[in-house]
Amino acid sequence: MKKLQITSPESLDATIALAVHCRINLTKATADRDAELARITQRCQPVITRIGEDIAAIETSIRDYCEANRSTLFVARKSRETSLAEFGFELTPHRVETSNKKIKWKDVVARLLRLPWGKAYVRHPEPQPDKQALLSDREKLTPEQLTAAGVQFCQDEQFFIRPKPETAADSASGLEVG
Repeated sequence: MKKLQITSPESLDATIALAVHCRINLTKATADRDAELARITQRCQPVITRIGEDIAAIETSIRDYCEANRSTLFVARKSRETSLAEFGFELTPHRVETSNKKIKWKDVVARLLRLPWGKAYVRHPEPQPDKQALLSDREKLTPEQLTAAGVQFCQDEQFFIRPKPETAADSASGLEVG
């Protein structure tokens, strides 16, 4: 739309009316879009839910088999590849947790504030532990420092399946399980 020229109080009123009319049309169009999206979601959700449940059941079976046969399947590495996917076990990123279930995060903050080096690991204005700073200095902090602060670094192992996008889409077309 080209820039409108307002040259009088009457043309100002007309332009304001046009702006209001456009805003009403935008609201109606947005509502129509949202209603259509809701109809599509409602129509497709049962299929999406069923497929999600199928995926969960299949991947649980794969994980259970891999865990039961881990020593023979994963001899040299923690993962394997097929033409369609890479799968196996991997470590999650490190995270910060309290060193004991009895220790609360407010206790960790109080401990950090009492330690000469601990203030760098507290965020303000609401004092709370700066978990990112702690994670960044994970290699620098000693076990004694972690004990004094009441924190520990944890990491879990998880099972994964990552399809290879370049081959999985072509190979899986028409494949139906169960």
